[in-house]
Amino acid sequence: MKTFYRNSLILFLAALFIAFPFQASKVSAASAEDTMNTYFPGDIDEHWAFNELDNFVSADLLKGYVGQDGEVTLKPDLSISRAEFVSILVRALGLTSTAAGKTFADVPADKWYSEPIQIASSLGIVNGLTETTFGPNELIKRGEIATMVVRAFTASVTFEGEAKAFTDVPEYFATPFIKQASQAGIVRGATATTFKPYANATRAEAVVMIQRALDLQSSDLPEDAALTAVIEADETEEVAAINALDFAKLGEVQAKYMTGYSLAFNQYLYEDIESYLDEGYSIKMEKLTPQKLEIVSKSNRFAVVQSTGSTYNVTEVVDGESSTNPSSYDGVYYLKKMPDNSWKIYSFYDDEDLSGEAE
Repeated sequence: MKTFYRNSLILFLAALFIAFPFQASKVSAASAEDTMNTYFPGDIDEHWAFNELDNFVSADLLKGYVGQDGEVTLKPDLSISRAEFVSILVRALGLTSTAAGKTFADVPADKWYSEPIQIASSLGIVNGLTETTFGPNELIKRGEIATMVVRAFTASVTFEGEAKAFTDVPEYFATPFIKQASQAGIVRGATATTFKPYANATRAEAVVMIQRALDLQSSDLPEDAALTAVIEADETEEVAAINALDFAKLGEVQAKYMTGYSLAFNQYLYEDIESYLDEGYSIKMEKLTPQKLEIVSKSNRFAVVQSTGSTYNVTEVVDGESSTNPSSYDGVYYLKKMPDNSWKIYSFYDDEDLSGEAE
């Protein structure tokens, strides 16, 4: 499971809640907890597509279903509609367009899916089931997904390599797109020799195909320095805010450099944190050694950065008692490109998380 634990911050929060367990607002804490729950859908832990699904959830590319009991599920094996798939595809690629696109009689302007369909159709990614209908609620087929993905990524992915020879793919509109997608490894088949092009695609299959394509984007790669600068600035400004006991500023810093799960987690941790200062709590973080940042992978819109070597001494005062503990920022950062072309952190796995289980 994901975490965003930095040892220094956990020591900090643990001391607060042990010393002052009844300070936090129950209403706001409940609200923050509800938000956090959306990032932990309960039905994907053992799923074959867990990594891709979890990544999409963390990056705010995929939302779950909230039941009456508050439980959040993704329903990964549920078939996905054409409208749902197009919406996820447009969101994942950050696509925008002011062009009119095609006019579909079954896509009213006031529907949640009208804008993504307008964007995708104006960019030539999708066509209708007929000249006048899109079929937003029709379940999307695997062949249709391959077609839309190839069209969406044509300018940023190189489709080359040996195509798979699927015995069940006839000559129809999706055939060349299935071939190209198999060349790039975006689709791998239902079996070694079959693709099942007319089968309804599941939510998990849709996410996996998009994730594979995103990982292959290499037409507009970010500079390494642009990625490491985000992490370094976040660390520097967070520590400065903590040392100043300025938690309003800390929230601003986190919103500046974080998004998705990372931002939600930190907002949850720091809910009503200033109320503890009146009880005599203080914290000081002293940097001992700097973090060394190495780019693990990067594509047009996503990046993974490894941090090593960072150490701090964290001194806390609770009820007049002072204690100092070592801490670290070591781990793996996951970043995404935002609509304004800035980069933000959406997940972090510390070294203990990574040693416990593979991601």
